[in-house]
Amino acid sequence: MKNLIRILAIAIWATVISSCNKGFDKLNINPNNPTELDAAFLFTSAQFGTHGATMETEPTIVQQFVNPFSGITSAFNFNQLNQTYTSSKWNAEYTGTNTGATSSSGPVQLLVQILSQIKGNPARTNLYNEARIWKAYQFMMLVDTYGNVPYSEAGQAYLSNVLTPKYDNQAAIYTDLIKEVTEATAALDPTKDIVKADVFYGGNIAQWKRLGYSLLLRLGMRYSKIDPAKAQTIVQAAVTGGVMTSNADNCFLKYNTTYVNPVSQTITAIANTYYLAAPFVDQLNNSGDPRLKFISGKYANPLAAPTSVPDTISANQFGLPVGYSSATLPTAPGFRGANGSGFNYSQVNYSIFGSLTAPQFFITHAQTQFLLAEAAFRGWITGGSTADVYYANGIRAAMDQWTTYNPAAIIPLATQNSFINNPVNAYNAANALNLINTQYWVASWGNGTEAFANFRRSGFPTLSPNTIAGQNITGGFVRRFVYPTLELSANAANYQAAVADNGGPDNMDTRIFWDK
Repeated sequence: MKNLIRILAIAIWATVISSCNKGFDKLNINPNNPTELDAAFLFTSAQFGTHGATMETEPTIVQQFVNPFSGITSAFNFNQLNQTYTSSKWNAEYTGTNTGATSSSGPVQLLVQILSQIKGNPARTNLYNEARIWKAYQFMMLVDTYGNVPYSEAGQAYLSNVLTPKYDNQAAIYTDLIKEVTEATAALDPTKDIVKADVFYGGNIAQWKRLGYSLLLRLGMRYSKIDPAKAQTIVQAAVTGGVMTSNADNCFLKYNTTYVNPVSQTITAIANTYYLAAPFVDQLNNSGDPRLKFISGKYANPLAAPTSVPDTISANQFGLPVGYSSATLPTAPGFRGANGSGFNYSQVNYSIFGSLTAPQFFITHAQTQFLLAEAAFRGWITGGSTADVYYANGIRAAMDQWTTYNPAAIIPLATQNSFINNPVNAYNAANALNLINTQYWVASWGNGTEAFANFRRSGFPTLSPNTIAGQNITGGFVRRFVYPTLELSANAANYQAAVADNGGPDNMDTRIFWDK
């Protein structure tokens, strides 16, 4: 039923798009049409438009993925600034455009329009509050990526004629996000309107509440380095409200052969340039992780990988070393030699993870359990499960999650328990933060935005900096993305004020406020 609702919502959304070709794709600036579309359909589009990190951005920074070919995508693997990648989330979220391609209006524009359109309408109270929660998710991503961003004046070009929005202080945005998520989640009411166009849960209010409080938990944990007391207060409120309880609560997009996964589509195009990174494959191999066969594959001809049957035997999987280009790779210790038209290293398993119909996850039960495990370890929550139980539950949830990719991708409970009890993975208090957050890193594979954020917050897993001599980073790891160059000319005064308020130059070394 859940998938059927998604398919019906997609069909409705596609019909609306095709029949309303004037105004929808320029929602934020065209006054002729924006209020003619039902807000529920705009919500569907906002959900589908949510940015998912491409593999050459955050997953490359956290060393899960690598493209060693300089000149094709000289970006994070080469410690270089490439606006194609640093501006992709900004463009997708604010304008619905990315690398020159134009789609519908971005989620920020759509959600601002929805809230303006139905505010104060008691007949649409649940849609209003679901839009508030999902808007908070968009801005959490934007702040985590850039720091100060347009917030209070974002999406106001048509509504208030604000063409050069100010950038709000990042810490102040977070404060408002916590308020918005707290209020909106509490206000959801199962006796009121049910939003059938919701492609996550088909309007199920109980699941939206659990999503809201799980997002609140994530927001609270971001303060663990800079304000533990504040983190504890927010985390306790989230737990009291009620977070995700099973994988049925996972927040994700499901794709089909008509509406394909955009991340998979990108890596399929020139597959022979894309490889899994050695630290990620080593973690999976060394821990005896049964998920490796769903993630990784070896191919005789890397260019033909998307249409080939992968070798998924764990012993045959080798990640490509970090810190090398295609030219210098033969000098790497243990170089495995050329194979086919690429290198003899592991690529994505295109039959499961890399499938064009693979889901895209945003907030999951597994991630939530790991955050609870850390909160319990820190003594911030008591009376429920202990840290070791949350940790084990997170691993099981992350493994069970693979059946969403393919119903046959089953990891038996006995195999899960064997992994959990393996001394390499077994919970122990002395190494708890490393264990928990390394498993969070693995569970966030495919959700690069969150993997990058939690790596900066927690400091785990322990990774060695990429040693390629780049021109745009000096601090070991990228800490934030730079602003799009268009902002320097189109919104110069607000851009300059934001750079100053961020506390450092507009580069990849300057840290987000919670990452100090």
